[in-house]
Amino acid sequence: MYLYFRSVLVLSLFFLLNQHLLPAQSILIDENFSDWDSVPSYSEEMSGDADGGAIDILDLKVSSDSEYIYFYISTDQEFLLQDNPGLTILIDSDNNPNTGQSFADIGYDLRYNLGGRSGEILGTASEEINSYDIGLVSAPTVSSDTFEFKIDRNIMSGGNELFASQTIKFAFRTQSSNGDLAPDNPIDLNYILSDEQYQSGPISLDKLNPEDIRVLSYNVLRDNLFDTNVQAPFERIFKAIDPDIIGLQEVYNNSGAEAANLIETFLPSENGESWHHGDVGNDNLIVSRFPVIDQKAVSGNAAYLLDLSSTKLLVVVAHPPCCTNDEGRQEEFDAIMSFIRDSQSGLEFNLAKDTPILIIGDMNLVGLNRQVETLLSGDIADEGRFGPDFNPDWDGTSFEDTRPENPGSPTTFTWYNQNSSFSAGRLDYIVYSGSVWEIQNSFSLFTPALSDDMLTENGLQKDDTIVASDHLPLVADFRPKMSTSILSPSETPSDIKLHQNFPNPFNPTTTIRYSLPNRGMVTLEVFGMTGRKIANLVQEVQPAGEHAVTWEAGNEASGLYFIRLSANKKTVTGKMMLLK
Repeated sequence: MYLYFRSVLVLSLFFLLNQHLLPAQSILIDENFSDWDSVPSYSEEMSGDADGGAIDILDLKVSSDSEYIYFYISTDQEFLLQDNPGLTILIDSDNNPNTGQSFADIGYDLRYNLGGRSGEILGTASEEINSYDIGLVSAPTVSSDTFEFKIDRNIMSGGNELFASQTIKFAFRTQSSNGDLAPDNPIDLNYILSDEQYQSGPISLDKLNPEDIRVLSYNVLRDNLFDTNVQAPFERIFKAIDPDIIGLQEVYNNSGAEAANLIETFLPSENGESWHHGDVGNDNLIVSRFPVIDQKAVSGNAAYLLDLSSTKLLVVVAHPPCCTNDEGRQEEFDAIMSFIRDSQSGLEFNLAKDTPILIIGDMNLVGLNRQVETLLSGDIADEGRFGPDFNPDWDGTSFEDTRPENPGSPTTFTWYNQNSSFSAGRLDYIVYSGSVWEIQNSFSLFTPALSDDMLTENGLQKDDTIVASDHLPLVADFRPKMSTSILSPSETPSDIKLHQNFPNPFNPTTTIRYSLPNRGMVTLEVFGMTGRKIANLVQEVQPAGEHAVTWEAGNEASGLYFIRLSANKKTVTGKMMLLK
């Protein structure tokens, strides 16, 4: 009897050690890998076990939910994921070594070569597939030593579900020969797919505050915007977004004036409004509710100075060269950053200190990561031609990258073309001076991912964004950055101020401080991302001075929340992050 129970115990321990019974993690394919920190490594990977300079896999992680399987991989060298030499993933989707194709003692039913951008499903007959057939989205699109990607779980083959089994085995292979294999012994490990329901983040296409400035960047695919055959989806998109500033790329045969006139038909001006425009003679135009008071061409791109009344705004609308032209792309990023440095010192647009700065557009960032470094940090490659490096934000730091999400999907891609061998990826950016402007709501609109209710609510159709262009409309709402300084009780502010809550992020309690210039009725409310009111913290007459309120969010889900303070006939809004 003792031997029987001992055998059962040993077998049970072996089973548990070789099954990955992991909870589903909230993963977003956005180039920020911090959401993988709580996911344990799938297997212990040896370093130095790839021959001849082949890519050596150092760490491998996997997560899943009811809709997607997510992978994380780190390696010993920087490379382009969608270029050879690259990675191939082999998945035994039914955990049966006798089906599919045999390799390393597993029978893989799905093979996809990320570097070669092709694959196959092995069933009764081999079926060739591309990235869109399996819902592949990866990040980043530039060179890196770390990548993340997701595939769909609802893949069909021959009328059957590919992932019919709850348990899978998989392996990564680098190059066809002398490369690395991870895990080293894939037959020894199983991964059990999670049934935890996938839930997208809160979705709202609306401004959080009517006073926010909404910026739209949109590559409209070789003047498609002016093609009457596809103007209907463009009109629905523009009406749903309702932007204040529009940066257009790939407008080759139409002028800024023609663009403004067309936008006027989509979004008619009300009393006191008009659509202004800028056009420097290349494909990068601007249409704006704010006057364009200066403009200059910058090495194939365009810089526009807008008058926001309370301040000026520098907007660079960019469209550097595509594809394998790393040298040309780097040159144009050098030129853009040089122009910004010289404008800050008075040699170009003569910007006053703390003038907000935006760089928006289709950046074609599909090559070396060095170009992203230049765009964000001001690290100029050719200092002999374009001058010294500099810290581009006014506080001596780097610019900030919005990384807008795709509502309804755990991704941040901005380009999607089912006729291409390249998978959906993030090519378009909105970069800004975070020292003076705060990002509020932002998104990269991909209508196929929206629910029917969301489409109806916003007057959109399922295929609008993929019919209009191969690039998605990229949206970000901004407002001037609020001071986070705390007044002493004896000080009286000149206007209402909402200070940053503390701690932030918080779990589950935080303190919200605000300042009032005089006695009056005060309302302090908390809203979720969808605009639903979560809590009414204050609704009473209060005296002038400093005030503090504690919010207990014990029953709320992790995520971004918004605080709205109304007093003295004015309203200000802040944001806070609950992390459980």
